[in-house]
This record gives sequence, C-alpha cells and structure tokens, in this order.
Amino acid sequence: MAEQRLSAIPEVDEAWNFSLFEAILNRRSRRFGLGMEIKEGPNAFKSPNDPVPLTELEEAMLITAGTGVSGLNLADMPHTKRPEKAYDLAEWDGMCNTMMEHVGRTWSSPCGNHGTELFYTNDEGLYFLNLREVQPEHMREFDDKSDRDKMIEFVRQHRVELSKERLDLPRNTTAIMSFNLWNVNMPGSTLFMPVTDLTEEFINAIMLMADLGAYLVDDLHGYVPCGNERWVKDGHVDNPMPLSYFERGIMTATSVEAGFIDHNIMLACQAMGLGGWIFGGVTSLVAMGGTPLCRGLGFHFEGSPFDPNQVPHPIGIDGLFESYRPPYFPNMAAAVDAVVAKKFGPKGTFNPSSSKPAPYLNRGDFLRQVPHTPEKTIQLCKDTCNYIWQTYGRFPAHADPMVLYAYCQVQHLELEFYDKYYRPGAYLRSHREHMKKWHKLEAKAGRKAA
Repeated sequence: MAEQRLSAIPEVDEAWNFSLFEAILNRRSRRFGLGMEIKEGPNAFKSPNDPVPLTELEEAMLITAGTGVSGLNLADMPHTKRPEKAYDLAEWDGMCNTMMEHVGRTWSSPCGNHGTELFYTNDEGLYFLNLREVQPEHMREFDDKSDRDKMIEFVRQHRVELSKERLDLPRNTTAIMSFNLWNVNMPGSTLFMPVTDLTEEFINAIMLMADLGAYLVDDLHGYVPCGNERWVKDGHVDNPMPLSYFERGIMTATSVEAGFIDHNIMLACQAMGLGGWIFGGVTSLVAMGGTPLCRGLGFHFEGSPFDPNQVPHPIGIDGLFESYRPPYFPNMAAAVDAVVAKKFGPKGTFNPSSSKPAPYLNRGDFLRQVPHTPEKTIQLCKDTCNYIWQTYGRFPAHADPMVLYAYCQVQHLELEFYDKYYRPGAYLRSHREHMKKWHKLEAKAGRKAA
C-alpha cells in the first residue's frame, strides 16, 4: 500500500473525508488492542489475535495530522513601532514581531514558536521527527488531492532513527502507572511522545513582556529585579512581574502544544478506525533517559550546581534537539542573540532578504516595514537571562527546559473485547471495517458499530 500513490488509495480518501464533527463527538479512549490481555477482574479478557503493527502509511497519516507542516501562518496583527517610554504603552497596538516563524503547523503554538518535537516508537525502533527548521514551500501544503502523495516521503525525509529497538521502558510501576502496565508500549502499538522545549519561547516572551512594559522580579529573593534595574530607571519598563508567575505562564502556554498534537492524532484515529488514547501514566524522568533504569529517549540531564538535592532536568539531545541555554550556547546572552537572529538575522523570519517564505503578496516591501525589537528590549532580556543563570545555575529557574507530559498510544482494536463487555456504540464503523479495508484481512465484523 505504501508504494502506491496515496491519493489513489480509497481508504486514505475515506479517512480524509470523514466528518470532523463525528470524529470530535465520538473520540474515545479505546485502549484494548490486538494481542493484549487483562488478566483478571470483571473485564478479564485475552485477545485471540496476534498484534498487528501500524503500517508506514498509517503512521505517516497520524504524524501528518499530529504535527504536519501545513503551510504558512498569517501573522495578521498590527505592525507598529513600540513607543520609547513604558508610560506610552497603554494604547499601543503593536507586537507583530513577537512571531518566531511564518510556518504553519497542524497545531497552534505561542508566537508561532512550535517548540515541540515528536518522538515515537514501534516494533521496529525509536524515532525522532526533526521538524524544527523545516519551512513550507506553499501557502497551503495540502491544497489538492495529489498533495497527499508526499506524506510518507516527508516522514522518511525528516525522521531520525534513535534505535533499532522499541523504547526500553521498564515494565514496572517505577516507570509506568499500574493501570497502564498491561498495555503501554506493547507489541503492535505505536507510542507517540511530544517533547516541548520551553526555552526559546521563554526568551522570546521576556522580550514580548518587556515591550509591553513588564520586567521580571525574583519573588524567591525579596522581589529584587532580575538584573534589569537600569531599564526600570530608564523608563523602558515599569511593571514588575514575579518570576515564578511568569514561568508558570510559559509552562502552560508551551506545554499545551503536546496536547494539541496528541488530540490531532486521536481525531485521525477515529477517521482511520484505529484505537488509542492520550495519557500521562509514564514517568517522564525515566522515559527521557534521566535514570539508570533505561536509555529512554537519550536526553542529556543536568542538576543544579547550587542544589545537589534537586532532581536533574532534561536539557536536550546533543546535536539533535537542543534548548536555548548552556552548554549549547556559550552563555545566556548568546542564546538570546540566537533567538533574535532567528527573527531578524540574515536568515531571519522578518528579514526581507532572507529565503524564508512569508504569506504576503509583496513579501520584501511588507517585511521592510515590520519594526525590529528595540535594542533596549534585547539587552534587558540578556540581563534577565544572565541573572537567572547566575542566581539559579540553570535556565529556566524553576521549570524544566524540556518537558514530556502527554503520551498518545495507537493500536489496532480488539473488537471482541468491546463486543463482550460494552453496549453498542463503543466503537465506530471505521473501527469495525478497518482490518478488512486497510489490511485486506477477513476480520470478524463485530456487532453493529455506531
């Protein structure tokens, strides 16, 4: 099936045209897959079938739905220069240059940052989808039916193999919650793991808030300014914001990205007739590789030089997925420069001479009128980030630089389990017909689906 033109495959066409509202309203966690077993209790059941792994096509469609590059975002906001003094900001309608990219993805991201990357594992190995620097070629990447043909090749092109074996999660409650032990990461399943980098948007948001007149103060150290006193005296900023409050906001704003990705995958499952669910029942410290229990995803972990009792935190995978902080940058000022360059440098989003695409009819003329972030704001950001690094020996001060909160596992459903224990409507027609249509297997039809 994977060698055919995807646009010519009836099952792909049927999934593509599946009702959005039916997918939304009939999304359910369906956890029992082929080959699985609940050993005892009121719903004890052993699947009479062997596991059937997802095909490359099935995974490519789920990945496209979950985290695909879909075109160009619009950045349709006012483009006006920031007033010089903070007291003139009350009615300023600017901030367009807070956007990091014009890349459109299948999920929303604060400031178009898209700092979440997708890892996944199946029977054949462990993979990382490296999309952080991928730029779209068209305003809409899926504009007609023939565009579907590129899904598998896109995944192949940007997939990095981390291991030829399934993720080595220990099968015990140190790594997996007891109610997930029976089915998480089992043969035949594909486990998706979106990991979010907080640091790029953290730096960007310091500049965003500074351009709105706000500056960070350290509420754990007497509310002293976070290295930014001179900009308060200068009148560039005048509104103190507690550091811990700011960090909670960044954690919330960025970590929802993983939920969007997982939910997109789940909606695609309804259209394709696959089982699966979103959950948090895995210890991410273990899954990411922060303990001797397993290699996990292979993240580099660091502790705090000021607090030996602090739990180590993941900072990235060297050379592959790195946060904006040392050791990946010489210092925090260099990390800030990298974020600024991503927007305004020679290859920057807002540089009219760069090769990055933009959605505008007259790209060069338009981008030449986009105001740059003021130098005072950039220096304030450097001073703030240096304060955090020097005071806490880490960045961010309290949150982990990289986080993995929400997992999504997908597998082929064992319909006999649901027929035995559940009222009609536990699964959809797409589930009932999946094995026969997608795998050309004479699977048992099951009773009438919803």
